[in-house]
Amino acid sequence: MCSIDYLTPFVEVGRALCDGADSYSVMNLIARRITETLQIKGCLIKMLSSHVDRLELLSSYGLSENFLFSEPQNSPDSLCFRLPEDVTCLPNLQDSEPIAEREAMLIEGIRAAAAVPIEVNQKVLALVVLCASSPREFTRTELSFAEALTGRGVLSFNARRSMDETIEREREYLKSFQDISSTINATLNINKVLELVVQKVAQLLGGKGCTVRLLDSKTQKLYLAQAFGLSKEFLNKGPVDAQKSIAENMAGKIVVIDDVITDPRLQYQAEVIEEGIRKVLSIPLIVRSKVIGVLRLFTAERPPFTNREIQFANAVAQQCAFAIENARIYQRLKYEYQQLLIDFDYNGSSH
Repeated sequence: MCSIDYLTPFVEVGRALCDGADSYSVMNLIARRITETLQIKGCLIKMLSSHVDRLELLSSYGLSENFLFSEPQNSPDSLCFRLPEDVTCLPNLQDSEPIAEREAMLIEGIRAAAAVPIEVNQKVLALVVLCASSPREFTRTELSFAEALTGRGVLSFNARRSMDETIEREREYLKSFQDISSTINATLNINKVLELVVQKVAQLLGGKGCTVRLLDSKTQKLYLAQAFGLSKEFLNKGPVDAQKSIAENMAGKIVVIDDVITDPRLQYQAEVIEEGIRKVLSIPLIVRSKVIGVLRLFTAERPPFTNREIQFANAVAQQCAFAIENARIYQRLKYEYQQLLIDFDYNGSSH
């Protein structure tokens, strides 16, 4: 009996990865080499989509489009359309427990199958389904080979996808920052600038809402200048005291509240919780070392804010402070100019 060459497929896949081959080409190579090495009818590889909670077909070999793109089955007994917790083997589909795809598999000419979960960073992100044209048992070695070779490709695919998503996110950050800067340069209408700021920050960082509040130095109250995504009841909850509502902002510090339920730094904790808010990113607006207000992003439950997200929000906040100061200077100069005209009794006549 001839021994199976499990090494060559790893060499071929490794060479393709080193040569910078397209991720889908690598996955197609893996599906073909698994099928050929194990001498089965075909296989398919699926991965959890990064945008929606469903499985995306990465590659397949030896299987028809009618089978591959049949109506997804999300029931617990589905073999191909859900991520398994453990290896599932069906040595004889005719005699096995019913699964959602059994009829489609039998029509496809599949008589035995196995679904193998693929882990990346201790989390199941993908699966490989092995399909045979006659009843058979898959050995532990065969299953381990399929898992290891598929895992090599999925790890690379996931890294490439994460890089692409990071680049796209950076593009969105840059475009939003440019939009805000262009608006600041094009208008002295501060409301228009702030409206754009709160909308962009909330949308890009996945926030429930965002506010800009300006400091009244006499009363030490933070009055609302602009808001996005929050209810009127929440916004009208009462006066916001700069010394009671995340007071560290007044010392020029950026504050991240990871759990509004347990953090005592919120002035209106009950109202914040009732609004469905679970995390807050609060950034002081600073002009010439003086705090003139705060930008606050409110979110539902989410992963911790990354340094990049905080840096982006801080950069936007300082652009916002710059716009507010420009508008104030313009209003002051306009007032002084009008007073000068009054002092000289100028009425607009050339005589």
